[in-house]
Formats: sequence, structure tokens, C-alpha cells
Amino acid sequence: MTSQSAKVLFSLDAEAVGSLKDGANFKKNPEDGKCYIIYKDKSINVLKACKNQCKHQGGLFIKDIEDLDGR
Repeated sequence: MTSQSAKVLFSLDAEAVGSLKDGANFKKNPEDGKCYIIYKDKSINVLKACKNQCKHQGGLFIKDIEDLDGR
């Protein structure tokens, strides 16, 4: 049996979290350049995040952050 370990892939400070809008937010990690989708639901105090990987890269999402013209 192999052991598991935790790794921080992306972090936001309190100010950045406060500036997120409800719904999907697109953020890029300045350290490694990888893109993430952060979902915020203020009504139930939830944040969820996943790697933004396009279908053409083998992921689940159709558009990449570069395809959204910075939105």
C-alpha cells in the first residue's frame, strides 16, 4: 500500500477570496502558470476549486481561460 501526501497547488489570501464573485472564477497560479476554476457560493459559505484543463488537453472543460478573453 502506498502512502498519500497532501500538496498545496494553489492558494489565495483573504483579500483575493473576498474579491471572488459568486459562481465560477478563473484564476492563474503565478508560480507555475496553471489555470484553476474556483466556484464560490456565498449563501452556503462554500469554495470549490479544480484545475482548468480543456478538452483538447484531455480535461473536462470546453474552453480555456485564454479562450475567454480575460473574463
